Amino acid sequence: MCAERSEEFVQTPRTIAEQVYDLLRKRILEQELMPGERLLEIAVSESLKVSRTPVRESFRLLQQDGLVERIPQGGVRVTDLSLEELEEISALRAVLEIHAVDVACDRISEEEIEELEGIFSLAEAMVIAESSGKKIDFAELSRLNTIFHDIICNAAKSTYLNKILEIVRLPILRFRPFSLEDKEHRLRGVKEHKEMIEMFKRKDKKGLKKLTAKHVNDVSEAVAKTLASKKRH
Repeated sequence: MCAERSEEFVQTPRTIAEQVYDLLRKRILEQELMPGERLLEIAVSESLKVSRTPVRESFRLLQQDGLVERIPQGGVRVTDLSLEELEEISALRAVLEIHAVDVACDRISEEEIEELEGIFSLAEAMVIAESSGKKIDFAELSRLNTIFHDIICNAAKSTYLNKILEIVRLPILRFRPFSLEDKEHRLRGVKEHKEMIEMFKRKDKKGLKKLTAKHVNDVSEAVAKTLASKKRH
């Protein structure tokens, strides 16, 4: 019986190209590699101690994601983030996440609400520690933020919603760290997550939809503010 079902437990090893792709993708999303930064095959292969072939394949995958673009001088460059793209992604995100909280309000389980509370507690602890002088880990706060919203979207239990959200997921992930650079927004965002949890407990659909719209708009404004500041410098 075990032999017959052994294929369920077999996992295909990840190729070197996939591992390089994952690493570079993470660095781009966490702003270790900034928009406009150039990547050369030989430099990446030497730093990661791999051949140029998997690096070239990883560049192709990143290009498919829209995270890098080929340049005439050779290699690739991390794509820029424009205010026009921010505006479009924010509008789409608002529509999708408002729908998500609307549906999730009826379907979210007690366990999922507890998960939201756990993530909120971790994020709250980080911003409280920052007020005491501790340096905040933007990558970790961004990760917690992503998990929080993923729990809500998954709680909607809608296959099609998650498929559509996956299309805009990468741009959202790229913009998110920029919003968290604004301290006022960080504090407000964590506070609003707490409010969302209480609204889920009360089954307050109207309040959730209104707050979600404000939450997404606040993110857009914080990102635009940060991008404008970086361009001035």
